[in-house]
Amino acid sequence: MLMHTCQSLSRKGFTIIEMLIVVTILAMLAGILVPILEEEAAIARDGRRASDLRSVASALANYKDRNGDYPTTSGSWQGDAGNFGSMDYGTSGYIPNLVPDYIPYLPQDPDARFPNATDGGYMYRSDGSDFKFVINSTATTYYVSNPFFDPTRPVVGWQVSSPGGYLW
Repeated sequence: MLMHTCQSLSRKGFTIIEMLIVVTILAMLAGILVPILEEEAAIARDGRRASDLRSVASALANYKDRNGDYPTTSGSWQGDAGNFGSMDYGTSGYIPNLVPDYIPYLPQDPDARFPNATDGGYMYRSDGSDFKFVINSTATTYYVSNPFFDPTRPVVGWQVSSPGGYLW
């Protein structure tokens, strides 16, 4: 009878050791997943940057078709980063006269750290007959086989340009 009484007192719940093991396993899984998720987010941001380059190139082509030349910047760079004027994304933005008729708004980097006070952000330059639009110091990956390779900024920039603006 005594033996039967001890067996009926079965334990309920988890011991502290079991809980610590579960927490340790979850922490290890989180440690594995966080870098993977951060890498996927960086890839998504780079995809958005590539899309921004294509959208602006298309809008500039439409602008030139209608007006005969590209929006000009008097030979200087204009952009949303501090060193390039800290310009906005609307009608008075870093690409003059493009918004709203050719593109709803000028693109902004998908990473909240950009534009920055120096040169990380989007920038544009045109003399009317040629242009160059650059994403400078924000993209996660830089490699020569990138279709947006910028020969002037091979380790920090992506670009789209007209043939004459390619080496600006």
